[in-house]
Amino acid sequence: MQRKDPFVSENFYHVYNRGIDKRIIFKSDYDYQRFVMLLYVANSQDSIRLDNLINQNHKSYEEIFEVKKNTPLVSIGAWGLMGNHFHILLREESEGGISKFMKKLGTAYSMYFNIKYHRTGGLFGGPFKSKYISEDLHLKHLFGYIHLNSLDIKFSGWEKMVDKKYPNELKDLLKNYQYSSYQDYLGAGRSEGKILNKEVFPDYFNKENSFENFIDSYLSFDLST
Repeated sequence: MQRKDPFVSENFYHVYNRGIDKRIIFKSDYDYQRFVMLLYVANSQDSIRLDNLINQNHKSYEEIFEVKKNTPLVSIGAWGLMGNHFHILLREESEGGISKFMKKLGTAYSMYFNIKYHRTGGLFGGPFKSKYISEDLHLKHLFGYIHLNSLDIKFSGWEKMVDKKYPNELKDLLKNYQYSSYQDYLGAGRSEGKILNKEVFPDYFNKENSFENFIDSYLSFDLST
């Protein structure tokens, strides 16, 4: 299907999708891990089969992120997974890069999910959605929006209560949540950090603690006081 607004190389986009009828698309820790591995493996001009890497080459989860790849289709600036949806901040690196990447990602994960859970048909609620990011303020805001999504797991409606209670619990949840790039912006040095290509995104967080301070501004509390 032809998109109304075609993607343009070196432009930024917020890409997202959810399960059909808002159904859960990540039922286990390994489901999350599978999608995270695909974020890395699918981002290449090469055709790399994740099952071959795992089953034939006996690659562990961490070793998947060591696999050498050809030219990337996109640059990923941030990502976050929730039970029934995902968000990714992308930059188009070559003509058709986002469409190719999202097709590889969606097809591979849907096939895995359908086989594992003995189901047929579409997993996602239609084609992935995208928004072109034209303003610097909007682009910076997405680093907050995507990473703060995980707070809804335990603190639905957290935006309305952060001035009143739970500041430490909110921070602990964010820091311990594995299925987003939040830890990678805190300098965790984990394998999943190789999914990102921070160099092509504006350097909003180039000072020590600047990313944490940026997130704190959304939570409306200052841990230094």
